[in-house]
Amino acid sequence: MKIDIKLIIGFLGTVLIGLSTWILVSVVELKEDSSMFKGELLGINRDVGRLYNYINGKLKWKLDFIKI
Repeated sequence: MKIDIKLIIGFLGTVLIGLSTWILVSVVELKEDSSMFKGELLGINRDVGRLYNYINGKLKWKLDFIKI
């Protein structure tokens, strides 16, 4: 049985296209996940900043009240 070179080239081309598509999809998913995590961290940072400013404001008010 003789193996045709066109069949081998077609098979290898199909495998390479499949692998490159899978890699591209994986990279895009990783990029989406990292941007989602970055957004979540920025949201947490904003909430911590708001909490800090609230506590700092209340602490200043109490210290000003004690001085009077």
